[in-house]
Amino acid sequence: MSIEKITSAIIDEAKTECEQILTAADTKNRGVIDQLEKRIVIETDVAVKAATEERERIISRRKSVADIDSKKIILQKKQELINSCFDEAADYIISMDTDRYIQFLAAAGRLSGFTEGELIFNDKEKTSIGEKVVAALNKTVDGGSFRLAEETRNLKGGYMLRKGQIYINNSVEAMVEENRRLLTADVADILFPPEK
Repeated sequence: MSIEKITSAIIDEAKTECEQILTAADTKNRGVIDQLEKRIVIETDVAVKAATEERERIISRRKSVADIDSKKIILQKKQELINSCFDEAADYIISMDTDRYIQFLAAAGRLSGFTEGELIFNDKEKTSIGEKVVAALNKTVDGGSFRLAEETRNLKGGYMLRKGQIYINNSVEAMVEENRRLLTADVADILFPPEK
C-alpha cells in the first residue's frame, strides 16, 4: 500500500469518524435544545402565571385601597353636608321673625329652671333684642327676676344665662350642637335615604 492510499484511508476513516461524532453531537445537541425549549416553555408558563397572579393581587389590593379611600371621601362629604345642615339650622333660628326668635330664647331660659340671673348676649343682640328677651323671660317664669348683663360674649346668637358662678349656655350654636347628637342620624336618613 502506498502512502497516498494509507493517507487517503486515514482521512476517509477520520471523515467517517468525524461525521459520526458530529452526528452524535448534533443528536445530543438537538436533545439538549429540545429539553431546553421545553424547560423554557414550562418556566415561561410558570413565570407568566405567577406574574398574572401577582398582577391580580396588586390590582385587588389597589382596588380595595381605592374602595376604602372612595368610601372615606364619600363619608367626609356626607359629614360636611350634615354639618352644613346644622350650620344652616343655626342661621335659620337667628334669622327667624324677631317676635318668634324672642319667644324661642325666652323658652330656652325657662327650661333652665332658674328664676333669676343675668343674660349675656353678643353686641348686636344685646342692643336689638336683649331687653325684649329679658322681659319675655320674666313674664314666662313665675317670680322671674332676670336682667340684661353689661358684658357681652362672642356668640353667634342667643345668650349665656349666669346666676352667680353658674352658667347655662343658651347660645343658638350650643342649642344646635346639643341637638346635633340627637338628630344626626335622622338628618343623614333624610339626606341619604337607604337604598332599597
